[in-house]
Amino acid sequence: MKIVLLSFAFILLASITRAQECKAFIPYEKGTTTELTNYDKKGKELGTVRQELIDVVHNGNTSSYTMHQVIEDAKGKNEPMEANLTFKCVDGVFYMDMSGYLDQQQMNAYEGMEVKVSMKEIDIPASYQVGQNLKDGYVKADITGSPIPMSFTVNVVNRLVEAEEELTTPAGTFKCVKISQEVNTKSIINMTINTVEWYAEGVGAVRTETYKKGKLMGYSELTKFTKP
Repeated sequence: MKIVLLSFAFILLASITRAQECKAFIPYEKGTTTELTNYDKKGKELGTVRQELIDVVHNGNTSSYTMHQVIEDAKGKNEPMEANLTFKCVDGVFYMDMSGYLDQQQMNAYEGMEVKVSMKEIDIPASYQVGQNLKDGYVKADITGSPIPMSFTVNVVNRLVEAEEELTTPAGTFKCVKISQEVNTKSIINMTINTVEWYAEGVGAVRTETYKKGKLMGYSELTKFTKP
């Protein structure tokens, strides 16, 4: 009986250890809030994205984090857009909720219709190396209930770990992993952009730069980071 109990304890400890090995690139502590401010290429404020970690669930080698997100424009002309995003750590790999790549304003236009969302999450492994190619991902939305069924897809490809850098924003100084990627949107109008993103463990996105044909379109920066 002692052998069985010891074996069970060893397995449980091993599972907890594996979960802890994962680097989550969002807050760890429930109640933590962040604010990203969006700017155009000239530095004019366009709006904010506020997030709060509202739930954390640990189950063996898997940890799930639920973030409540509120998107507001700078002039307050539109109603705030709210959504919950779920992130996961599984076997030392951090997975991002791809629904964050959907245009929330466009999604709100389909309210009352049937919307089916499917996705393959992008990830950041705990043991990433500078120069490493990361897995591609996508999110697809199929809309029915309108006269003409619609669908659109966002593919995130050519992901590369560019560097590890220390970044300073109004929210503080953070040690970040820098990742570049290509984002292809397929809808009525197809569009391709490139983004460079800086993520900090236990924090989330610290800065994002968006480019089209090599020219800066805009950027976002972490302006607030508050623990409970």
